[in-house]
Amino acid sequence: MLDLDASPYGAFVWPAFAITALVFIGMIASALAHARHWRARTEALRQTAEAAEAARRGAPAPDLGKDPAP
Repeated sequence: MLDLDASPYGAFVWPAFAITALVFIGMIASALAHARHWRARTEALRQTAEAAEAARRGAPAPDLGKDPAP
């Protein structure tokens, strides 16, 4: 069976584990937030580039407010 008794060192070990887990959770949350931000930024730039290309060709600009249906 799993023995989780840290005896005299438990006062140091368990808080260290908890702090480590919180730091990892914070790092993961930060990475996901940054990924969402850069994905949205990339999509906005892609749409701007498509609109500029359409304007250069003289075609009507694509509708930027709608998500194309699959």
